[in-house]
Amino acid sequence: MFTNSKLAKSVKLACAFGAASTIGFTGAVNAQETEEAMEAVEKISVTGSRIRRADLESASPVTVINREDLVLTGLTDVGDFIQSLPSMSGSPIGTTTNNGGDGSVQINLRGLGSVRTLTLVNGKRVVDGGDYQAIPATMIERVEILKDGSSAVYGADAVAGVVNIITRKDFEGVDVTLQTADWFDTNGGGQDQLSIVFGKTFDKGNFVFGMERVDQDEVFQADTPWDFMQNSYYIYPAGCEAQVAAPYDGTPQGGCYPVGSSRIPESRLPFYSQGTFLIGTPASAENQAGLMIPHDGRTYNYAPVNYLQTPFERTNIFAEANYEISDKVQFSAEFRGNQRTSAQQLAPLPFTGGDPMYNGFYDDPATGNTVAFTGISQDNYYLRQAVDNYNQANGLTGADALTYEPVVNPRRRMIETNRRFEQDITQYQWNAQLNGELDNGMYWEVFVGEGHRSNSSQDFGQFAGSRLFNALGPSADLDGDGVPECYADVNNPGTLIQGCVPLNLFGGGQVDEAGVPVVTTLTQDMLDYVSLDTVDSIVQKQRLAGANISGYGFDLQGGELGWSVGWSYWRQSLNNILDSAKTIGAVTGNVGASTSGSLVNNSVFGEVYAPFFDNGEQTLSATVGVRYDDWDAFDSGTTFQVGLEGTVVENLKLRSTYGTVFRAPTISDLFGGVVDSFPTYVDPCIPPEGQALPAGCAQVGVQLDTQVNAKVGGNPDIQPEEGDTFTVGVVYSPSIGEHDFTFIADYWSVELEDGITSLGVNRILSDCYVNELEAACGLITRNPDYSINNIVDTQLNLATFTAEGVDVEMRWTHENELGLWNAGIIYTNLMERSEQQTADSDVVDFAGLFVGSSFPEHKANIQLRWAKDDWSVAILGEYIGEQESDVSPFAAFLPEGYRQKIDAELYTDVTVNYSYESVRITAGITNVTDEAPPFIDGGFNGSTDPSTYRMFGRGYFLRLNWTY
Repeated sequence: MFTNSKLAKSVKLACAFGAASTIGFTGAVNAQETEEAMEAVEKISVTGSRIRRADLESASPVTVINREDLVLTGLTDVGDFIQSLPSMSGSPIGTTTNNGGDGSVQINLRGLGSVRTLTLVNGKRVVDGGDYQAIPATMIERVEILKDGSSAVYGADAVAGVVNIITRKDFEGVDVTLQTADWFDTNGGGQDQLSIVFGKTFDKGNFVFGMERVDQDEVFQADTPWDFMQNSYYIYPAGCEAQVAAPYDGTPQGGCYPVGSSRIPESRLPFYSQGTFLIGTPASAENQAGLMIPHDGRTYNYAPVNYLQTPFERTNIFAEANYEISDKVQFSAEFRGNQRTSAQQLAPLPFTGGDPMYNGFYDDPATGNTVAFTGISQDNYYLRQAVDNYNQANGLTGADALTYEPVVNPRRRMIETNRRFEQDITQYQWNAQLNGELDNGMYWEVFVGEGHRSNSSQDFGQFAGSRLFNALGPSADLDGDGVPECYADVNNPGTLIQGCVPLNLFGGGQVDEAGVPVVTTLTQDMLDYVSLDTVDSIVQKQRLAGANISGYGFDLQGGELGWSVGWSYWRQSLNNILDSAKTIGAVTGNVGASTSGSLVNNSVFGEVYAPFFDNGEQTLSATVGVRYDDWDAFDSGTTFQVGLEGTVVENLKLRSTYGTVFRAPTISDLFGGVVDSFPTYVDPCIPPEGQALPAGCAQVGVQLDTQVNAKVGGNPDIQPEEGDTFTVGVVYSPSIGEHDFTFIADYWSVELEDGITSLGVNRILSDCYVNELEAACGLITRNPDYSINNIVDTQLNLATFTAEGVDVEMRWTHENELGLWNAGIIYTNLMERSEQQTADSDVVDFAGLFVGSSFPEHKANIQLRWAKDDWSVAILGEYIGEQESDVSPFAAFLPEGYRQKIDAELYTDVTVNYSYESVRITAGITNVTDEAPPFIDGGFNGSTDPSTYRMFGRGYFLRLNWTY
């Protein structure tokens, strides 16, 4: 009968005795049992090679996470757990990514970007590219993380490494798990999980079926206990970060500078020639204008009403079956399905210049010329009423009175609506394979698979451009009922625009400290007329096929020569069809073009394992792999990898790998439609006081906000990234008395050429106005007042990426009359993470810096566990080293060379397990010391880094598991 019990046992034994790096800790096994088990273990393959070996140690560094480690953390998103490992850095998308998030959970090995880490499930690619929301924790047997580039084995994307999820295949019985988790001092954010796994073994095989349901609640920034999340602060001048929310007084001893948005509920109303006003006193009745006052510089605090944790509801199902067709041929199949709804919510719509408005003409009395404008018509009912109210309240008549002239590019925070983004995702993937053994000892495998992912993505709180044109155009109350109507010409009743409701941007509005509206003057009729909810359709498909055969050849002094050859086919397609209102720019918010395209890859590959020497004490072996990838959209490529490993003395092993890597452009890199993005920026044409205007600036600029509209998208001329990786390490695993020790250290480096990236808006601005490069200036569009309208920042082959560091792991296991003790630490020193955008650019090293993403030099996970009889206790530690922030919207105003210091963080969790017969109870306290997230100047979400640090203080989880 064919099952995977031997595979599971051999891997567990390998982990227990240091064959692979692992943060899991297994029980003690005596020497006789070990020797007998190893003799019985069949040759198998593990992540990083297709050659089956009885010795699971390899030249490549592999970290193994077992199921027990996931249970101890209380996390249901395995991606969150993996990202907390020391080998991960950068700040990938997670469920605490609100602005810029999409409900997915991603990981970032070596800080080289999520797209450079390959995610596999049982050795096969996933259709979503690495969304860990689609991988339920309940189906995982273990996770193998290959921490060197492996393009020669797995092809494109395996640049930083590979994460291979191994699922539960030989489970028999019923397993039911209930879990709830919440926070002590943060309102909301609770999470509930229910999972069921059923497995059955029969005469010629087995099958496993499972289902998992997870619901997570939202958290607004206002719901957290941290003062700095209740407003938007910036270090200005330097030195205020120790008392962020203290009253700002402009000195280092005062608090940080609160900077809100120029889009305020009271409206920012720049008249054509008479200055800028706002509504100082809101209207007291519907369809009335409030009282204007000159703009006093006030801003809107958008922080409290943003999500900090995004809600989701997800259901995952999975099924696996194995069937023995004959003694030497087995069939296996697997199916996974995922359904998820998730949401992000930002502050209400910031209606602003660049959004659709009324386009009209105005006869300028000062010049006698007719000028075109975009904004609010001079014949607008509410504009005229507001001008009349202002003149009357201030006693202005004749030449001193405010006149009816257009408002140009008004700004208003639409507090009456929620700006919300929702995803409804349905995904499935299946794989089927035949594998077997030939009479001559060779192993073969043939497989096929398909995946499909559809996402109906809805945007709420946007406004329709054509209706804004009408609603902000001419209007009047010609029928005298107190409610104005829209007209093409207010002097001609026959030009009535049927159904149009004029939009009152002169009524004003107010919010309380939590950002909740307390005065609103946009009526429901107004909102109903201009509102437009949009729907984007995103469909990803994948088709896989392949075959490989492996075996052993002639004998070498150290053993048999192993080999493997194979072929694979991979077709992927993406259709991201934006709502038509977005594609024609007829809606507020982000607009742009759709994306549609496909990529096809055929590859052939081979490996050789050569054990050159083995005298019983010393060994020496080598592995060589080569792969040829043929792509239909760009140049083909060949990659290779060489590994060397050897035992020097008993329990001491040296290992090293060198290989070339290859990352293919994604469909979005190649064919992505140009769409809106809003990164933070600093206009170099607004120099600090006392500094000269850069030579490339025509005049002093105008910057009313910290974000700018960037046009981002693909480039069909993009070529693949190419580079190389190198690792060298040592594994030492002695036993001293009753104590077992393991020490593992690996040096690693990655270098990529022709990196696919964009310049970034601040680099483009600097190249244009400081370096006076004409090509860069052509990417920038400015408004007549010299404020920036947009910057084109599409993908290019520009950068050199490098990463370098050291991984260290130490483990100790001991059993005595008090119980079984395990302790361990895994640590990564990120020595370098640099980029050079062009050959003429400076090399910028991110190690130790926050640059919009976090790259701490030092990260560590610590674990101490005790177990005896039915009880076990674990203390878990997560250490994140100190950083310096190199990002600030006001960097030009800070002292030269100043960087904000971000203190190191140590999070401590305690978990207690009790087992009674078939029931297991797990309770945990997370972040026991209630550490607050750090304030980070320029942190895009919540003024911190939600992907790296813990957001909500002390929490707890309770887990009940029943197995039958």
